[in-house]
Amino acid sequence: MSESFRQKPEELEQFIEFFEEDRENILRVKEFCKEKELDVEFKVHPKAETCEESAQHTDIKINQIVKTLIFKTGENLVAVLAPGDERVDTDKIRENTGEENVRMADPEEVKNRTGYVIGGVSPFDLEIPVYMEEELLEHDIVRPAAGSRVIGVEISPEELEETLNAESVKLVD
Repeated sequence: MSESFRQKPEELEQFIEFFEEDRENILRVKEFCKEKELDVEFKVHPKAETCEESAQHTDIKINQIVKTLIFKTGENLVAVLAPGDERVDTDKIRENTGEENVRMADPEEVKNRTGYVIGGVSPFDLEIPVYMEEELLEHDIVRPAAGSRVIGVEISPEELEETLNAESVKLVD
């Protein structure tokens, strides 16, 4: 994979709009990683709304892309980190949180509580409990979003788990 990518004028315009919209969150993630002295590399890529699109644009496999999903558990929110090619089992979230009432948080709840927008939710700098699918630990490198739909953060899963104080459990089918 080369260090650059090509875009038509319309695509570049959209990329710039996303970047400008996400700028504060990208800087927030960069500062978090810098403060924690994390061994990370930021990867810029064309706009990706899905994990499949992100995998097509980069040199990382879809199961190494980390989806950061926000769930409402009772009155609280939790972050769930899952491989890009897997579906999270809400019954497993119920088992791990002890809450019966579990659902995906809606985009407004996510934005209001985390500051991130759906598609660019980063696991960094969240003030909610974090659960991490244990399968992610099987990789050398994983890549969650850097607060943007056009930038990801490559990090070892062990460092991600430790930094976020995440609980690694089985969360997917």
